[in-house]
Amino acid sequence: MEPLDIKFMGEGDAQVALLLAMLDDNTKQWRDMLGDVSEEALVWQPVAQGHSMGAVMLHNADVEAYWLHEVLAGEIRSSELRKRLLSDETDQAGGIWPAPPSQPLHWYYAQHDAIRDRTREIVRELSDPAAAFGKERKFTLRWLLHHVITHEAYHCGQITLLAAQFGKRK
Repeated sequence: MEPLDIKFMGEGDAQVALLLAMLDDNTKQWRDMLGDVSEEALVWQPVAQGHSMGAVMLHNADVEAYWLHEVLAGEIRSSELRKRLLSDETDQAGGIWPAPPSQPLHWYYAQHDAIRDRTREIVRELSDPAAAFGKERKFTLRWLLHHVITHEAYHCGQITLLAAQFGKRK
């Protein structure tokens, strides 16, 4: 049996390619762990204005678009995208999560996949992991990718926990 590994893109700078491969592998792993969930499960919030699988998935896509499209590439998220990803309604720090739209799981994945496709295009054009990006505060490409990886991993643990809680509710 072959050892577990990540799919190394092998394009451009090795550090950048490795971090991008880690981001993709992270997403694949939590999606595999989640499996198939219903629309009812995706919108379920155990407490009012609390986390739901759907809202957290949209938040992950939004955060990736913010850090890797806006901060890194200077591409401002459109009002339509911000509305679809519930950007303005989500207050993670304040613990306020909006009710997500009742959509099938593949719709949520499509939102994130579109963001990820653009992320890959942006990142593959860059070759210096230590290059700094941002306006008031500067962040290296390496830090930005690391931040999105760890942010997604953190929240996707919540998603899989919510799925387990939904399955055990009475």
